Amino acid sequence: MGGEFLGQVTGTPGAKVRMAIVSLVDQTIELLEYHGWERPSAPAKPFDPGFAHLTLVVDDSDALLVRIADYGWKAQGIPQSIASGARAGTRVIYAVGPDGATIKFKQ
Repeated sequence: MGGEFLGQVTGTPGAKVRMAIVSLVDQTIELLEYHGWERPSAPAKPFDPGFAHLTLVVDDSDALLVRIADYGWKAQGIPQSIASGARAGTRVIYAVGPDGATIKFKQ
């Protein structure tokens, strides 16, 4: 997986990702492995080795981004809607907190 869509969602243009989805007992875990990037010395990004993030399903991602901004969280990219496949129409965005933690939100 890669291309402009992924770059917009993660704020990491040119990112390439290998993805696995694991579903157990009504829970789904999405595992991502980023490729093709030199590793920066800046705070962790979604493509750094060992990076982990939690994905939460929300009702209104725009309202959520406004609300979490009061706590120092910022969108890492631009909210995007998945164009095709099983998750077509799902809106996604990464947000990073003041301590560098990242959460992905799906609507």
